[in-house]
Amino acid sequence: MALIQCPECNKEISDKVKTCPHCGYPFEENSDKSNNIQQVEISAVNISPKDPVKTKKTIVGVVSVFVVLALMFAIFIMVKSSNEKKAHNTYIDTLEITRTTMLEGGSQAESLLNLTAQVWFNSIFEERDPETDKYTMSGGSGFNDDFNESLNALMTDSSTLTTISLIEANQTLVDGLMKELQDPPNGLEDSYETALELYTVYKGLTDLAISPSGSLETFAQNKSQKIDRFLELYEKLETQTPEKK
Repeated sequence: MALIQCPECNKEISDKVKTCPHCGYPFEENSDKSNNIQQVEISAVNISPKDPVKTKKTIVGVVSVFVVLALMFAIFIMVKSSNEKKAHNTYIDTLEITRTTMLEGGSQAESLLNLTAQVWFNSIFEERDPETDKYTMSGGSGFNDDFNESLNALMTDSSTLTTISLIEANQTLVDGLMKELQDPPNGLEDSYETALELYTVYKGLTDLAISPSGSLETFAQNKSQKIDRFLELYEKLETQTPEKK
């Protein structure tokens, strides 16, 4: 037990009394107030533990979002891969069609070029041939005086005009196909470059068949060079083009 001073009368009293024996000042009420304040302070700083159910729901929600995003990404990759495969295969089909179409036109041009060269030669050197006589001897009494007359008879003949029309139609078709090949998929750039080079030779070959020019010697050389180069590039493109996926 200790002695304290009463805050009301300033006399010494025991710290165990509930009221001052001198003036009646109450001590129990202050003690209760102090305890209440302490309880309020303790309650104020009391922190409730986290709800494990809510925490679990939050984690599950986050995981679900990642799963959905992963599935969306996987679907995107699959669709992209499918589209790339389709574009790759379509391009190869177009390459093959373009190559064979140019071969068809090139073959028609080669036949006409060979006939033109033969008419030209037989007219100059007055060689008889059942295939060329109707052009080199168009007057009926003998060889034409000028090889140009023989070439004109060839180029205005109905069968020649039909061949020229077929070659021109083939050129139009090839032009459209080459436009479709202008944007090659990854891995097919070299095939396109070869196809473009083949197209250049093809165009020169077919144009020469439609409109022959030069001397007989230069015409024959030009014809042979273009045909040889065409066949070389044709085979190169065939071996260069990969299989479809």
